[in-house]
Parts: sequence; C-alpha cells; structure tokens
Amino acid sequence: MNTGDHVLRAMVEDTRVVAYVASSTHLVEEARSLHGTSPVATASLGRALTLVGIMGAVSQDQRVSLQIRCRGPLRGVYVQGNWKGEVRGYVSEPFVIVPPRKDGKLNVEEAIGPGSQLIVVRDLGWGEPWVGSVAMPRGGIAYDLAYYFTLSEGLPSACSAGVYVGRDGEVLSAGGFIIHTPSGTDEEIVRILEQNIARLQPISFELFSGKSSKDIMDELLQGLAYRIVGENTRRYHCPCSMARAKRALVLLGKKEIERLMREEGRGEVRCVFCNRLYLFTKSDLGDLLEEIE
Repeated sequence: MNTGDHVLRAMVEDTRVVAYVASSTHLVEEARSLHGTSPVATASLGRALTLVGIMGAVSQDQRVSLQIRCRGPLRGVYVQGNWKGEVRGYVSEPFVIVPPRKDGKLNVEEAIGPGSQLIVVRDLGWGEPWVGSVAMPRGGIAYDLAYYFTLSEGLPSACSAGVYVGRDGEVLSAGGFIIHTPSGTDEEIVRILEQNIARLQPISFELFSGKSSKDIMDELLQGLAYRIVGENTRRYHCPCSMARAKRALVLLGKKEIERLMREEGRGEVRCVFCNRLYLFTKSDLGDLLEEIE
C-alpha cells in the first residue's frame, strides 16, 4: 500500500456506491510552506486541496477546480486538481487569524463564512467546461461539497476532510474521503454507511495515529463487501514557467509595459499558486514590445 499522498478508490459489491479515501499530508504541508499560511488558512486550503485531489481521480483527462468566494475574512479559496494526480491552490488572505472554536479547534467555518459561494468547474477535455455552484450552508468545505453533490449533480454523498496543524504551524496529517451513494441505493446500505461514518474519528486524527487509507476504508465500509478498484498518487505541482509569465505580461498591453520600462525599469510576475517570482529586465521588456509590434 502506498505510504505517500494518494487516493484509494473502492466499490461496494453489487451496488453503484463508490468510496474514495485520500492521504494528503505532504502536499498540504508543501502548500503551507509555499504560501506561508496561518494555521486556519492552512486548514482551509488543505481541506480544499484534499477534496479536489479526490475529485480529479474520477476519470481520465478530467480537470477540476473548486473556488470559494468567501463571506468571511479568508476572502477566497481556489484549488485545482487533475487526473494525473497534480493539485495546486491558494487563498486570498494567507495570513488570516480568527478566534478558535469553543472546543479549541481551528475555526475554518468562521474564516470562510456561512453563505459563501462554492463553485465547481469540471473540464473533461472536450467541449465547454461544466460549472455548478451552491451557497455554502456551513463553510467547513466538506459538508458544503456534499451538499453541492446532492443539490447540483443529483448525487447523494458524504464528504469529510481534515488537517492536523502542529504548534509551530506545520502540517502533521491531512486527508479526507468522499462516498457517493447514487439514487436508488438500498436504504440498509445507506444506514450502515451513516453508522460507520458516525463512529469514525476525525480523519486527520486517524492518519496521525498511524492508520493507513486502507484502514480507514475498512472502517468506512465495515459490514459491506467491497473491493479496491484503484489507487493513484497525489502531489502538489504547479506548471508555471517563464513562458507563461511572459504571456501574462503581454496581456497587460503595450502601454503598461512601456510604463514598467519607464518607471520601474523591470517587470515582475509572481505565480499565485506557488509564489515563484519571474523577473524581466528592462531589456527583456523591450524585446517583448518588439514581439507585440
């Protein structure tokens, strides 16, 4: 069994029920390191990255984006995932701080804010991307995504995601699960799943205590015959490049590039997904102007 970041997929025998369990500790820690996020921003971004990583595992050539337009102080969350196992993302206010919940846990719901808008974009590699959205009833992301699946895609689901953040802000564990129970699923199977989910400890705690994704899958599907049908690695990956940064400068237009040459003597492009900085000298900007003309 894979001990790195991955998504495990299972099917309950003789049904259309599909379950995914993700371990995402390393990629969430990399995101935290790249963005320097506060603990609550780390937890928010990590939950979203974990879930979009699962969603990207559904079919080949699919790319999925989750965007949250927050009503809370985090302001925005944007993550992307694809079938190759690559995820990336950022939050609008990476250094946000909000008071913890009464139980002492990070208050992701307060940072995002109930009533925020969750937008899902599915690009299947052909035709126009499919876009759906819902108002988030809670703001914790996982419950809201389950609500989205049921309301917008007609697919009853259970979702969970968690990030265990250490005292120094580091990610100690992260993971999540999604279970789809299509319409027509036997009520007894749904009842068993609900009982199993209720007994499960927070998934970040399960992983931190040493359990594997297979252990968690066993707990989620206890009492049901199932088989593992897939396992895919996940990693934080940003495909930005100097060529893409150059294209971003071109989009600024001739007048803005001339202003940069005149007032700044250089140009800078910073990738929002990985914080990599691309520098363009005055000479580079001049060459760019010649290409535009």
